[in-house]
Amino acid sequence: MLYDQAIDEELAQMEQDAEASKKVLEVKEIQVPLRHLMRTCITIEMTATTQDAIDLLIEHHIGAASVVENGVLRGIFGERDVLRKVLNKQVGDLTQIPVTQFMKVDPQTANPDDMLDTAILYMAQGGFRHLPIVDEQTRPIGMVSIRDVISYLVEYFPQEVLTLPPNPIRDALKAREGA
Repeated sequence: MLYDQAIDEELAQMEQDAEASKKVLEVKEIQVPLRHLMRTCITIEMTATTQDAIDLLIEHHIGAASVVENGVLRGIFGERDVLRKVLNKQVGDLTQIPVTQFMKVDPQTANPDDMLDTAILYMAQGGFRHLPIVDEQTRPIGMVSIRDVISYLVEYFPQEVLTLPPNPIRDALKAREGA
């Protein structure tokens, strides 16, 4: 069948392309300091309301913000907190509830000189997607998200990621046959 032939040709081409590239991510490639990946840290005071925190996330198009007291990191509040602790729950008026009620207290942090592999380890073990970067006084100076990690990897493997067909083979297998 024409369909089977097309699949066989695509699979053969994919195998040939894989053999041609054979890139290996070496340890040195993930030994990049987090200072090169971190984004500006958006903070909110512990005295802020939950609604203020949600508005801040929306305004800055971010998934998490550092919660601070006198500039020192005390917690992190993110979209997962909203989904798991606020959404579809009878929590009350969010303009009256402090962000501290829903934030993650004393989150895992990293230093700007820690390496990317450390951030990956923390995220994998802790099951979180945002890692605050702090200075020696535990003041937040940046944030590394799983999106930052993926963006870095895409930069390292652009050919393999950015040249994928618009409808990879797994989508073709779902196609209906016949009229």
